[in-house]
Amino acid sequence: MRKFFAALIILALSVPAFAHELTIKAQSNELKANVPFNATVQSAHRFIVPEEVEVLERVKAGIIEDGVLKESELKANTENLCIDFTVTPKNVSKSVILAAIKDGETWSVTNEGGKTGSRTELEAQGLKVLRATKNDKYAKAIYNTSESDTNFSSVLNHPLEIIPVTNPANAKVGEYFEVKILLNGQPYTGSVWATYDGFVTEYDNTYAYYTEAENGKAFVKITAPGWWGIRAYQGDLPGVAGDYDALTLRAFLLFEVK
Repeated sequence: MRKFFAALIILALSVPAFAHELTIKAQSNELKANVPFNATVQSAHRFIVPEEVEVLERVKAGIIEDGVLKESELKANTENLCIDFTVTPKNVSKSVILAAIKDGETWSVTNEGGKTGSRTELEAQGLKVLRATKNDKYAKAIYNTSESDTNFSSVLNHPLEIIPVTNPANAKVGEYFEVKILLNGQPYTGSVWATYDGFVTEYDNTYAYYTEAENGKAFVKITAPGWWGIRAYQGDLPGVAGDYDALTLRAFLLFEVK
């Protein structure tokens, strides 16, 4: 019995760290004014390699206009394991930001294994809940950057948010890309991962670069052209009594290096 609960403790601590990451991928890298633009919300352990369709009711996605998310209609794409949506930019003279938000399910580790559901719900079913964790996710992708534009650094006020300091239009292979990371509006200190499209497609949770943010600042060395993703994660935030014991936040920033 002791070994059983020891295994549950290990599972409870490790599961949130290896959940799927939320990302955005578009069918084209260049947006045009008043022209519909197709994109997808993806969920995966490998960068821009979709693995599952998120629950539509828990996801919002669309274009950022005047600092606010203008939601698009979402459609589940079971064949390609993603969620499809379309945006129509009004103005492409400045960088365009797409964003996706997932209001995460509560995942509980119980005496019968992992279950989706709150502590109260599962205990009402007679299960013993060791730990219940809610996983919220945030992603944004930046398009049409130019050297004269500053819209790329817009703050969307996500609970965990990665904000470019370096203009993606100026990002160069061999140089460092600086980001600012905020946790509930305050400087984040913690782990930061980065990778680029095609770096690894065979293995889960494998990134090209690792660093740590200090006082909200992190620097990622760009080692290849193409689409890059920068990831931050914060676990063990306070939960809600009776619902979940802890909250985890995940953020992903996507941009192109030409």
